[in-house]
Amino acid sequence: MITSFNAGMQSEKIAVIALVVIIVGALSVYLLATYGEDIFSNLFGENEESEPGTIALGDCADVNYIGRHASNGTVFDSSYEDAENKTGGIPLQMFISINSSETSPKYGYMGIIEGLAEGLVGLKENDTATIGPIPPEKAYGAKKLGIGDTFSTINLALEMNQTVQVTDLTSDFISLKWINVETLGKFTMPQMILKNLSSMDQSEMIVIPPPHSIWENSTEIINITDETVTVKTTPTASENLSETLKPIQYGVTDIMFIFPDATTATWNETTITITSSPEIGKSYQYSQDTGMGYVMNMTFTIESIVNDTINISVIYEDSEEKIYQEVNITLEFNRTFTMPRLYNNIPLMYQEYLFAEDLQREGYSLHDLAGDSLIFDVEIVKVYKTPQEES
Repeated sequence: MITSFNAGMQSEKIAVIALVVIIVGALSVYLLATYGEDIFSNLFGENEESEPGTIALGDCADVNYIGRHASNGTVFDSSYEDAENKTGGIPLQMFISINSSETSPKYGYMGIIEGLAEGLVGLKENDTATIGPIPPEKAYGAKKLGIGDTFSTINLALEMNQTVQVTDLTSDFISLKWINVETLGKFTMPQMILKNLSSMDQSEMIVIPPPHSIWENSTEIINITDETVTVKTTPTASENLSETLKPIQYGVTDIMFIFPDATTATWNETTITITSSPEIGKSYQYSQDTGMGYVMNMTFTIESIVNDTINISVIYEDSEEKIYQEVNITLEFNRTFTMPRLYNNIPLMYQEYLFAEDLQREGYSLHDLAGDSLIFDVEIVKVYKTPQEES
């Protein structure tokens, strides 16, 4: 398991990355929350009973360390200012866990690689030990990702499984190309496609295709170039397009709803037209997963229909206040769409959220120590049990 104990970790800063996501066809931006001191105080119950001052899984510890390459004994990192004489420096604040997704119950303590966590269990305050050799699979990954390597992910074109190949890789950016498109067959169009994550302009960061995704497995490739894939969708239904209320969005401004039994589709060789005609006064229930640990429940009511616009009121659960929204009656879009094959210059700071699990699943890592077996000389300075003591 790859965890967050990195070379140069004593001076490394932990970044909190804002990642743009789309939920049910609508854009939302949310900040991955920074960790609070008390939020996770009693969350972890994995540590077994042990003597005071003895490390168990789920504990935190202040540890001096020297990290060495197992192949030649050279030092790659240390908490000591003088690693040779083991003097100076500041002990590293370690969270002893083998699950990198867990957050330390003691603020400021960071996860460590699996092999080191396993080796620390059972050690006591003031103990010194040599842990290792730790194999790459329990350190920073068996294989370092490089140009030409391939992996699969659903996070570049949302929920669409793509096999991509690394075309360029630097210390800051990675570029990928969608491959094996010739064998794709019919598929469901993604609701969002990444475009340029290096841009600070939201409209440049992502592309929202036409809502072909309404019809599952109804899109096929009609042309392939080195840089693009052109697809065409043939709707499979003209009525009953959704069993529940479903918002759809095309571009930044075109928004409408598919109403159960009140939205129809027509099409010709080049375009698809969706038309909604709900009853005035009718209400619809809608739930949206926020992606932040709770579901937002809403009631949508048709207030009026004027010209080409449906006026809707929205009431959130546990609130009596109405919020009003206007949506289009009709939406017309092309049956064809050109998708990118190239995802250039993706900042590596996003890889943890985009495809870290994909790389891990296929044995790859972007870490400089990937493929290396490691040894750690450690000195246990202080152990904090769970629930954590005050330091």
